[in-house]
Amino acid sequence: MSTLLTGATGFLGMEVLVRLLGDERPLLALVRGHDGEDPDARLAETLDRLGVPAGRRAGVRAVGGDLTAPGLGLDPDVREALVEEIDEVVHCAASVSFDLPLERAREINVAGARRVARLAADAADRGGLRRLVHVSTAYVAGRHPGRFAEDDLDVGQDFRNTYEQTKAEAEASVREEAAGLPLVVVRPSIVVGESDSGWTPAFNVLYWPLRAFSRGLIEELPARADGRVDVVPVDYVADAIVHLLRDRPDVVGTVHVTASDSAVTVDELVDLACTALDRDRPRLAPLVGSELADRSPQAAQYLPYFDIDVAFDDARAQKVLHAAGIAPPPLAGYFDRLVAFAQDARWGKRDVTRAQARAEL
Repeated sequence: MSTLLTGATGFLGMEVLVRLLGDERPLLALVRGHDGEDPDARLAETLDRLGVPAGRRAGVRAVGGDLTAPGLGLDPDVREALVEEIDEVVHCAASVSFDLPLERAREINVAGARRVARLAADAADRGGLRRLVHVSTAYVAGRHPGRFAEDDLDVGQDFRNTYEQTKAEAEASVREEAAGLPLVVVRPSIVVGESDSGWTPAFNVLYWPLRAFSRGLIEELPARADGRVDVVPVDYVADAIVHLLRDRPDVVGTVHVTASDSAVTVDELVDLACTALDRDRPRLAPLVGSELADRSPQAAQYLPYFDIDVAFDDARAQKVLHAAGIAPPPLAGYFDRLVAFAQDARWGKRDVTRAQARAEL
């Protein structure tokens, strides 16, 4: 039997991909061709960026598909063969853009997730599904204040953007479509680079204000000193997904893959940034009425994540992940590495592959 992975060419999906290549199970990567590039070439490019040697590539193959197309854009015969072959599904693919129009975000994040869950349900009907992992986000909590439990979803919260809203809608849709299946929902918080190398191909959320601060563009930061900034490295999230997939298929429900009670405050994050970037401390000011948010679309997208009351309860994660030695390291222990890599990569303007970053360890 085989494992189907969506989002293998994305940041988190790449980290999951490289971990799943270590066993003998065939791995199928659902890949959408991009700008005329065929799925095989796109997967090969991803494996190159990961530094996967030729000898480890035999176990993975690309399957051309599209989350936004009926039936995932699969030829009926190909879909039928997948249903017969797969017994594990990991759905990492999503749009992480905060500013997509709502209906477009729904087509990717909600309808796409429903289609993947339907494929998994069809595989289960053939008697062959042992696990379905759906990757969501802890920020389905939206603007909810106080503690947000792993079994919470709709608590009457408002959302900051269409990403949060559609990921919450996707969870509800997947639960309905996959009722009775061995489903686990993984909710990471703000995902940053690897804790050991700092590597990341994505420079958003936390990285945007850090880059602006490094250039001396932020003297006043619209943020609450006691706001909670819940950050986790991508290796923790990927390790959690693979553990829940392979070692704990008995776990159902939702798992918060977050820093939770260890999350830093804005005040603590500012201290870390000032030290790492050798900058004077900026003034903190209210987000409402911020000139920075008014003049910068990126600031308007990311600054709301530095004005957060919510705390993520991670009781199930502590029982299932932390007890197995899979836990998030303190941000202070790897923050300098994140900054050093970002500077080396010129905040995303210079392409540094994972293989190159890890070769320097």
